[in-house]
Amino acid sequence: MPGLLYTDDQLRAMYTGGRGNATARRFARLWAAVQGAGLLPRRWVTLEVPGRRTGRTTRFPLGLADWDGRWYLVSMLGNDCNWVRNVRAAGGRVTIRHGRARARQLVELPAAERAPILKRYLQQVPGARPHVPVDRDAPLAEFEAIAARYPVFRIEPTTPPGATPVRRRRRWLRWTLAGLATLALLLVATVVAAVKLTPVPSPLSLPASTTSPAGPLDGAYGPVAGSLAGFRIRQTVVGLTSEVVGRTADVTGTVTVAADRVTAAHLRIGLRALTAGGDKPAPQFDISLDTGRYPDATVELTQPIALEPGAAGATVTVTGMLTLHGVTRTVTVDLSVRRDGDGLDAAGSLPVAFADYSLTGPEGYGAFGSLADHGTAEFLLLLRRS
Repeated sequence: MPGLLYTDDQLRAMYTGGRGNATARRFARLWAAVQGAGLLPRRWVTLEVPGRRTGRTTRFPLGLADWDGRWYLVSMLGNDCNWVRNVRAAGGRVTIRHGRARARQLVELPAAERAPILKRYLQQVPGARPHVPVDRDAPLAEFEAIAARYPVFRIEPTTPPGATPVRRRRRWLRWTLAGLATLALLLVATVVAAVKLTPVPSPLSLPASTTSPAGPLDGAYGPVAGSLAGFRIRQTVVGLTSEVVGRTADVTGTVTVAADRVTAAHLRIGLRALTAGGDKPAPQFDISLDTGRYPDATVELTQPIALEPGAAGATVTVTGMLTLHGVTRTVTVDLSVRRDGDGLDAAGSLPVAFADYSLTGPEGYGAFGSLADHGTAEFLLLLRRS
């Protein structure tokens, strides 16, 4: 089921070296509970088998393939998969759980018999496709070429011929409670996975590549393409911390340099263009910043900044006025400044407490987590002569 949320590359990364990472193990525990409770169609089951070293019961959520009237288990991770080793050590004696537990015998097929079942398996179990290097619609010969690498087990009943299986009473209340609990776990796991796996942009900083300083510094400059500004706010979700980042490329204004000093600067940041996670809209920022009434933030320099015309780069302390949400306050920023050819690049950040600017704190996640009541404003200015 994680395949519904992640790319093939992310799914493969969860099982580097044939073993699941921490995220894969969390999903395995969740889906073992869901599938074992019988909340999904018959194909999705939980395999229970004694651990080959500890003897304790280990549980694995798996998808079944049906072929020629029989059911089969297939290892998408090959021979080194943990459950395959445990099954072999247990002599194939396992429990298959789907609503109720059933003792079963797994019979491993020789490689020569696996190809059609492997193909059927990829057609029926989408989550396995990123891990098997053959397309599900490929000719059977391609599956025959890899069959030795992917164990296949036929599921056999253990009830002696002619005997009547003992059926346990269905305990619907227990199943219902288990279903509600697993759905809650699923929600938590989805939120946790979104927090841990969503990429967070690095703080804005000066570009790595530049050209040597050229020409005089004095003149009027303005931001060009590549200039960015935005906010970074820490969030806590189910005990995990990460950052929410919003950015905009709508940065305009003028910077004046005279006698190798920045004598004036006026910059405007268009807050309505803020996005989160690339090109996604950022409605939470719009609400907190009240961009309908206050669409822009502005920065004004209040004290000149001395520059070294021949220096490749320097860090300077800048004092100015930040106007945000209709409130103007004096701010001090440590600014990284560097010449790039005949232009100037600058990057920096400063803390912003929402209460200082009469901002509405962003909404949290209820019982699952919260967002901080402060953030960091950051910017990257690529300044070229007007």
